[in-house]
Amino acid sequence: MASIELHNLTFHYPDAAAPALTDLTLSVQGGEFVVLSGPSGSGKSTLLRLLKREVSPGGRLSGSILLDERQLEAWPAREAASAVGLVMQHPDNQLVVDTVEHELAFGMENFGFDRSAMRRRMAELAGFFGLEPLMSRRTDELSGGQKQMVNLASVLMLQPRLLLLDEPLAQLDPLAARELLGMIKRLNDEWGMTVLMSEHRIDDILPLADRVLRLDRGRLAFDGPPRQFAQEAWRRQDPAWVEALPAITRWALSHDGSDSIRAAETPPLSVKEARQWMHRRAVQAAPLSPAGPAQSLGTDVAHKPLLRADGLFFAYDKRSPAVMRGLEWTIRQGDRIALFGGNGSGKSTLLQLLAGLLQPQRGEVFVEGAKLRRLPAAARYARIGYLAQNPLLHFAYDTLQEDLLHAARRAASANPAEEVRRMAERFGLQDLLQRHPHDLSGGERQLGALALALVSRPQLLLLDEPTKGIDALAKSRLAGHLLAAHETGATLVVATHDVEFAAAYANRCSLLFQGEIVADDEPDTFFRGNLFYAPPLHRLFHNQTPSPVEQAVLR
Repeated sequence: MASIELHNLTFHYPDAAAPALTDLTLSVQGGEFVVLSGPSGSGKSTLLRLLKREVSPGGRLSGSILLDERQLEAWPAREAASAVGLVMQHPDNQLVVDTVEHELAFGMENFGFDRSAMRRRMAELAGFFGLEPLMSRRTDELSGGQKQMVNLASVLMLQPRLLLLDEPLAQLDPLAARELLGMIKRLNDEWGMTVLMSEHRIDDILPLADRVLRLDRGRLAFDGPPRQFAQEAWRRQDPAWVEALPAITRWALSHDGSDSIRAAETPPLSVKEARQWMHRRAVQAAPLSPAGPAQSLGTDVAHKPLLRADGLFFAYDKRSPAVMRGLEWTIRQGDRIALFGGNGSGKSTLLQLLAGLLQPQRGEVFVEGAKLRRLPAAARYARIGYLAQNPLLHFAYDTLQEDLLHAARRAASANPAEEVRRMAERFGLQDLLQRHPHDLSGGERQLGALALALVSRPQLLLLDEPTKGIDALAKSRLAGHLLAAHETGATLVVATHDVEFAAAYANRCSLLFQGEIVADDEPDTFFRGNLFYAPPLHRLFHNQTPSPVEQAVLR
């Protein structure tokens, strides 16, 4: 077990106007499971990197970091590297070699492990994480979630005493996220491993945690147990704090405004606790309806097809299994579709096929009856916008302004400079136009990439995991931009693992499995009865409330 102590820790990035971390004093005891909370840009990733000496960022550092009562810089390099393990926010930044097997072995090879010890650890952890089918796969062919699993497994090969996790669930489907959390909790309980995890998807984490540390603009704003954090967030009524709570907790605390103080005494943190809370207070379940603005569309619009996938087959090479297997799917004009599927199911591949970035081996994609592959590139770009899972792929120049100008010219804008100004004002990017895209925060990059995709005013906008790694308020702002684009005529297809986002903003939910769309329905019908692809409130009322259709039958 490893303990951490920070004393008056302050850190400045080079040329930054304000410190990223300011006067942090805190301690984490050996064997604790601690959640690091806070909005995007609050300093969570900076703190985690400072605790992992080998990847510590450059800048001015004052104060001290103690690991097991020794100054971190005084630890021998070999001991420090093995004692502290870090899983980074962006999995591509951590992958080093060509195949999964070589990636798992890389750290042990550098530490000089003998072959038998390496094989034993690899067999154990590959089985623990279900990586056996991927051992010969190239790391650059893995999905984002699979890469994250490989990174965690490779870090654990060295059996660190302190495990640092920076947004480890951001690219995982709901089932994989719960499995990973269960594994991490077992490591914490059974190995005594100290865990410090930064994460925005907090619904399943808070019930497991011993403590919550919340950062706000680089300062420590809260340090205490999860229930105390829930009470403090509700007392403040600050949206940035309230939205950081699990959906179950927010629902319970807001259920009866006149009784909110009593409710805050023991706020439920999980579905199980919420059911017990409902029973104690005799709260009756109310019928669920699609949340937020996900209303059904008018019949004349909802049934007008915009894009159709007809029998799509696709494989990356002859040795790999087909990713798409005769896929049939119709996207209607005006739809807001949430596309679900497990890690590696082919969601990103499908979006690239629909955008014309990949060509199917068999089958066709039709846009309003015309074959997509026969459209000129300029016409395809004007009609279909695409936002990749990694927003940095959209930037090619030294400043955000240059990228926007290039996109405006490509879209044949009459006045590119005016179009850049308009898009910057629309997305609140005016102060970032002269920044290098790599210097932007994750949320800022996502908004910048979305602005690039919308410059051509596309009929169809395809987005791959746009909400990953951003806090609840940033997610709400992103949703506002997407709804504004929808109101001006854009049809939206969002590949996502974020079931709450889908429940709030989609009017259709589709599930991709084994190369086919196996479920496609309105959100309330889609989520009802699901065990994992369902928001917490749907799971809370599962089997308690008849669906609207069932109510009609009962009447």
